[in-house]
Amino acid sequence: MRGTITLADDADLAHLVDLIDMLPGPGTRSFWGGLDEKIGGRLRPILAGQGNARDVDYLAVYILKYLGRGNGHITQDQVTENLRGVGAIPAAGHAWVEDATRTAWTLVNRYSLPAWRGHRNTPGGAWLES
Repeated sequence: MRGTITLADDADLAHLVDLIDMLPGPGTRSFWGGLDEKIGGRLRPILAGQGNARDVDYLAVYILKYLGRGNGHITQDQVTENLRGVGAIPAAGHAWVEDATRTAWTLVNRYSLPAWRGHRNTPGGAWLES
């Protein structure tokens, strides 16, 4: 996929941004520990209507890497404690992490799969080869 990608172009991307908005804002070092700069570097162009597939892909990968299930950077407990408007309900933190992980994985597959496929341009092409 080429060209500019906006929140209006991709409902999953818009949903991921909504989920990110439930977390503390950028600059909250006690939560982000500097990761907000990495995420913001990809999020800002998207929000400005100038994002591309690479920005979306990197944003999604960062969510998987730093906020996804089982990571060691921002734990599910930290997400639970810091979700806005939820009041530290453990099930909400769990649901946030699961939803963000699932949505980010959907975006990674959407924007990265052609590159991961490599020389096989046809989906499942390796299975058709003799």
